[in-house]
Amino acid sequence: MIEIFGARVRQARVLRRLTATSFADLMGWTNVRQAKLEKSSVMLFTDDEVESMARILRFPTAFFGSEPRTRVATSDLLFRAPKSMTKSEQESLAVFASLTGDFLEDLDAQAKLPPVRLPSVGSRGEQMPVALAAAAVRDVMGLDRHEEIDDLMYEVERIGAPIVVRRRMAGEWESDFAATSSRTERHQGYSTWVGQHRDRPLLVLRESESWERTRFTVAHELGHLVLHSGRSCDVGSEQEQEANRFATEFLAPREAIAAELPKAMSLLNLKPLKDKWGLSLGALIRHLNDTGLIDSKRADMLNRQMRTRKNPATGHSWSMTEPGWDERVVERPRLISKWVERCYGTVSVPMLAARDANVLAPDVLEWLLALQRSAPPSRPVHSRQSMLVAEPYDPEFTPLAPITDLDLWRDRHA
Repeated sequence: MIEIFGARVRQARVLRRLTATSFADLMGWTNVRQAKLEKSSVMLFTDDEVESMARILRFPTAFFGSEPRTRVATSDLLFRAPKSMTKSEQESLAVFASLTGDFLEDLDAQAKLPPVRLPSVGSRGEQMPVALAAAAVRDVMGLDRHEEIDDLMYEVERIGAPIVVRRRMAGEWESDFAATSSRTERHQGYSTWVGQHRDRPLLVLRESESWERTRFTVAHELGHLVLHSGRSCDVGSEQEQEANRFATEFLAPREAIAAELPKAMSLLNLKPLKDKWGLSLGALIRHLNDTGLIDSKRADMLNRQMRTRKNPATGHSWSMTEPGWDERVVERPRLISKWVERCYGTVSVPMLAARDANVLAPDVLEWLLALQRSAPPSRPVHSRQSMLVAEPYDPEFTPLAPITDLDLWRDRHA
């Protein structure tokens, strides 16, 4: 007889999009036995039953006998679920985060991951203003307020927040994130905290061909982690707007861009700011309006121009594909693949799946690693980054300590 963790069976079933009834039928069980298993901590099964589980759910048999350490619930996901997303689809996102958390803990046990350096809300539960939060994260990263961020994913992973970009699989994630009319402004990802003690931030992004959308999504999810972690409320429209404002202020601080605004406010004259600070014109216009650098009348005029102007390269309006949409390489994360190679000597999915200690299905390993980059970017990088491309972070680099108290931050920047 083999001891099986009920939570593992549920994780595999949810990830494979099988209902409890369907799985019970495939196993030849009653619904009562299936429900009892998933509610139980552990149960004993015969070798043949475990083999059947593994075959139906397409996970190694060792997975079901391994104790889950990360337990992410749907309520722990920092994103606003579209109305079209079902509860089971939301749970599949939470399961993927849980499995990623366990995988990261295994890596950390063999070679310590970068320490987490994220500012957080003060102990009194006071909400940190968005602009202060964005500036605090830049402080932690050692970035000057007037310094553009060349490789955002690199900087985020360097402060201990791994990023996974999941490739779209056939029939998967079609409704997990609602389609939008804009390629550039809407985020398509989620974030949460993983690990046995929920002390490791994780960002999960859907694959995108838009470098603007990808950077905005990373900055948006970073905002959720800083502004909304530990708050006893669902992420709604208010929290999404806060994360949007964080993203634009973090990427292009108001203080810096105020000195660079063109005298004649036009889309073409704003294009150099887009190129320098690495965000879309649509997001930039909203940022200028939100921070009072342009009034609503001017913002409406610019947005109308975005909707009516056509990009000759694509035939779409600028609100769909802006000028410069193909001038930068879409960023890809590096941290997980770097640590996998360090710990196991390979990033080959078949070789990792064949390891005796592996408990994850090959396709889950593929989701984790497929869109990780395996080499430093070929385009010019940040001067500090150019010295660190061999490692995701520099253990000798010690920026200002993470802000855990709002008054301390105000004193530091008074």
